[in-house]
Amino acid sequence: MQGNSYQKGLVALKDGKVQLAKELFTVSNDSRAKDQLARLEKRKSEQMISACIITKNNQATIEECLASLYKYNVEIVIADTGSTDKTVELAQQFTDKVYHFDWIDDFAAARNFAAGKASFDYILSLDSDEYLIEGSREELEAFFRKEDTSCIVGSYELINVLGKEKRRRSSDLVRVYNRRYFKYYYQIHEQLDKIANSKTKYTKTCAINIKGLHYGYQDKKVLIKKNKRNLRLLLKQLDITPNHPYFIYQAAKSCTILENYSQAFKFYQHFFEVPQDHNLEWVRDALVTYLKLCMDTKNYVRALKAVKVFQNQYLDSFGMLCLFAEVYMANKQDQEAEQALKLALNLKPSKYGEFGCVKADAYKILARLYEQQGKWVLVQEMLAKAEDETLQLKLNQHLTMIVLVDEETDKLTACLQSLAVLKANYLIIVKGTNPETIELARQYSKDVYHFSGRAADLGNYCLTKLKTDYGLIVHANEKLLGADLDVLKQITSKKAGIVGRVRVTVPVKDDELGRQTHELRLLVKAYSKFNGPNLSNITNKKPKQLLEQVELPLILAKNLAYEEYYQSELTKQSQLEASLKEKASPVGWYELAESYYYLGNYAAASQAYFEFLSGPLDLSREETLTAVTNLISALIEEKDYQRALEIVNTFKPYYQELSDFQFVAGRAYMNLARFSEALLAFESAQRLANSDSIGINTYLSYYQQGVIYEVLGKKQRAIGAYRLAGRYKLAQAGIKRLLAEK
Repeated sequence: MQGNSYQKGLVALKDGKVQLAKELFTVSNDSRAKDQLARLEKRKSEQMISACIITKNNQATIEECLASLYKYNVEIVIADTGSTDKTVELAQQFTDKVYHFDWIDDFAAARNFAAGKASFDYILSLDSDEYLIEGSREELEAFFRKEDTSCIVGSYELINVLGKEKRRRSSDLVRVYNRRYFKYYYQIHEQLDKIANSKTKYTKTCAINIKGLHYGYQDKKVLIKKNKRNLRLLLKQLDITPNHPYFIYQAAKSCTILENYSQAFKFYQHFFEVPQDHNLEWVRDALVTYLKLCMDTKNYVRALKAVKVFQNQYLDSFGMLCLFAEVYMANKQDQEAEQALKLALNLKPSKYGEFGCVKADAYKILARLYEQQGKWVLVQEMLAKAEDETLQLKLNQHLTMIVLVDEETDKLTACLQSLAVLKANYLIIVKGTNPETIELARQYSKDVYHFSGRAADLGNYCLTKLKTDYGLIVHANEKLLGADLDVLKQITSKKAGIVGRVRVTVPVKDDELGRQTHELRLLVKAYSKFNGPNLSNITNKKPKQLLEQVELPLILAKNLAYEEYYQSELTKQSQLEASLKEKASPVGWYELAESYYYLGNYAAASQAYFEFLSGPLDLSREETLTAVTNLISALIEEKDYQRALEIVNTFKPYYQELSDFQFVAGRAYMNLARFSEALLAFESAQRLANSDSIGINTYLSYYQQGVIYEVLGKKQRAIGAYRLAGRYKLAQAGIKRLLAEK
């Protein structure tokens, strides 16, 4: 049995259990046991540092903690504050210096008690749920041999493993000191400071090349319990030192963990009102925890204000810059976010990260930023640098956005970023020669081509470059206003002989509503071709077969001022006129009529609409209805009221159940003084309420009724109709005018 004690002693020694090994060697009759005891005595005589630990009920971690100290050859001193598990029994296998300390709600007192039981003045302080993972005895002892420990304390890096995700973040803790000159102060979140009667005042911190690992509280119930205790002690401390920033910060942090956010914000507000030393690690951590609280509670503007105040003080902090970028992104300040991340990537981050951020995280945040902007090429680059195979860019495999660009570099950015929500590849066709435009386009897509051919060949050229089943044509001077992504995905998930129409909002001079056109933009590569120079003239590749038209749940808007739009329409008119001279086309006449109409050239618009309506008509097509209603309006503008009425009577049997038609019919009746018919028509427009224009369904029709009542001298009814028109400016002016009458 005694011979077996020797072998057990060797095993114990291998595990760092020096006291247990000593006891086993003492009772062993193996001749080699005395040599082991002599070595242990020699080892003890070479010690110069005491590792002081306070603990309570840490049986799960204390062995790993104490075993990690073996290679440093330090004396181990344990202050147990009332363990009821096997913590004391396990600790006694490593050291004979295990003491009981009656807990008095004072961490500083417990740490000072442990230091008071040490054999040496040189102290290494740590917790029983931490253990050292890097460093050497020589590096630790060199601090005490080389530094003036009367005014210098030592720190080492502690890597914290947080939560179930096991995220790592590091912090530098001041834990190495000379007890003759320093001791712990404060009941909770204790701090080393000069002993009151010490002659030296200046304190410097020296970093020691040692690393420790700490597992944070994994059990939420335990975490809540400990923070309730911490907050109670912190409030007691704040009664004594009400403006001490460290305790204000810790109180805010405990309130955050306890989800008492309103109280946490009050503490943080107090904290930022007190002067700080922003070089201190815990001051940095205070800003981090505050910003994370703001982000978690969606107080993005509040977080941004703090970033603006403190950003220049943390340009050297990798983790802080990454967090600043998150705040900027939440506030839609993408340029500032990108700048912060690029600054961070120019720094050298810690191996285990700062405030939970490593280099890969910066790349991931950049990838997310670029993904929001639709810069698919840059997203792929960032994900590759992050080296995380679990993260992949997933785009619609059936749809490509065919983006046509002239020289609109600024507008191209707005266009592509608005389209990002569709998560589709881009095929960018650049018609101009601006190298900046091409360079910009290549951030968004690898499929960027320069086109210098004839306008008539552009559409079919796009088809040759299209790699997916569907292509959606968008001009660089347009932006996406909205889309139903699920419905769009359903439409493009199956290859079919269809062509899709989208709504395009365009600016109209002196018009509150603006207007929407419906244009053919979605094509299917397997079925589609372009017949002529107009990109809206999409036909079936198969002769004499028509493509089915579908309405897409998608709205685009011209990103143009009215003057820009006016000039672009004049250019378009010239092209259409030239094309129609070569070959008449219903689509061409319709587009030309629309352009004339919305630029106010009503005579030319009327003629072009008549040309369109003189050919074969499909009365179920929206273009036909639009041509009829706009023709009536154009004739009214030209004061050709009788002819307008003829068009009303011609198409009334087909369109009398549509609000748009009833509205223009009402205008035609009104201008011919057929007021009763006009009132009925405007009331029908409201009752039917099937116009794309909310105004026709409501306030525009009410306004027209108000005009009729005013002409008829029915003042009160006119005022009532104008009021029902709401905030429409002309209606408001009508009310003001009538109320001013005596």
